[in-house]
Parts: sequence; C-alpha cells; structure tokens
Amino acid sequence: MVPIIRVVGKSGSGKTNLTEALVQELKRRGYNVAAVKHSPHGFDMDREGKDTWRYAQSGADAVMVSSPGGIAMIRKTDHDSTLAELSRILGADFDIILAEGFKHEKGQKIEVLSREQGNQPTCEAEELLAVVAEQKLAQNVPQFAPGDTARLAEFIERRYLNKVGAESISLYVGNEPVPLNEFVRGMFTNILTGMISSLKRVPKSTSIDIFIRRKAGG
Repeated sequence: MVPIIRVVGKSGSGKTNLTEALVQELKRRGYNVAAVKHSPHGFDMDREGKDTWRYAQSGADAVMVSSPGGIAMIRKTDHDSTLAELSRILGADFDIILAEGFKHEKGQKIEVLSREQGNQPTCEAEELLAVVAEQKLAQNVPQFAPGDTARLAEFIERRYLNKVGAESISLYVGNEPVPLNEFVRGMFTNILTGMISSLKRVPKSTSIDIFIRRKAGG
C-alpha cells in the first residue's frame, strides 16, 4: 500500500508550508506525490451556476470534471472519509501520500510545533515520526528545523521510499485496507497475472485493478 504521512499541528503552526515544501522536495527527487488536506468545516469547490454545480444540485452522487490538464471529482459522503478510503480513491499510482491534518487518525505523524507550544508534542509517542520546531525538544524523537526540508525529505526517503519500484499489491475490503504478508502477496500476484495473461486482447500494463461490489442483501 502507498505509505501515508500525516502532517499535523495547530492552526498557524506552519503545517501547510511544510507540506508544500515536502511535496516540492520529493518531486525534485523524482517521486510521485499525492497531497490530501482535511477540511473539518467543509469546503466549496465549485461556484453556483457552473455546470458541475448544476449536476450536483440535480442529485448526482458524484460529479467529475475532466480537462487536458487534470481531473477533479466531487463525491457525496455520509461521513468524514478516512485516509484509507481516500487512498483507495487516489489509486496506487503514487509513491507517497502527504496528508495535512487527520490528527485523530492512527498512523505516522510529523508534528509542527509553534514557538508558543514550547517543546511538548501532543501526538502519541508511538505515532510521532518526527517533529518540526525552532526550539530544542526534551523528547528523544527526530527533530528538524522549519527550513530543513531537504534533510526531512531524506529522512522520509530512507524510511519509506527505498523500495519504490518494487512490485506491490493492495487489498481493500469494505474500504478498509487488509495487510498482506509476502506469501499472500505472491500468491495473489501469480494467480491474477496468470489468469489475465490467458485472456484475449488484454493490453500489457504495469497495473491491474479488480473491484468486486456486492449489492446489499446479495
């Protein structure tokens, strides 16, 4: 599965600036990077009167707009989506996902501390990947200065990206990721690629996506 790193911190701490700088540095190093931002108070991606707004107002459960330069999607949800769900929507074409926010989800986090917070991280110790702060920390945790983006990116690269390019397989059941050991990954890969290669007129590709959706009561 694509590694996910959460960048967390209080409002005004600089987490948006850090996430932006990390995206630029990791892109410079040749990686495919996805960025996700959590907006707990909602957002408005379209303007009233535009076609996509009209489609959404008509009751469509999802609206997508496509252009030669990119795509965007608005999809109705009945809950605050988890990063696992968002990762599945994004797909496996990325080497890493940088997520701003999502502090209350379990997972590895980089916490940005403002000077007013002193040297006291608020994340759980087992989830604290690193801290970005101007002041020296009392805790034994990797620490980086706000402008030390290259060294932080190198730290992330060594820990999460040294296997980029290797064959990978992900399994989601009910939108939740299911960890696979090496034996199961190999079994799935061999069986699926063997079956697909026997089909006629199937183009060669570096990725295979299979979705099985059961209707309620089925």
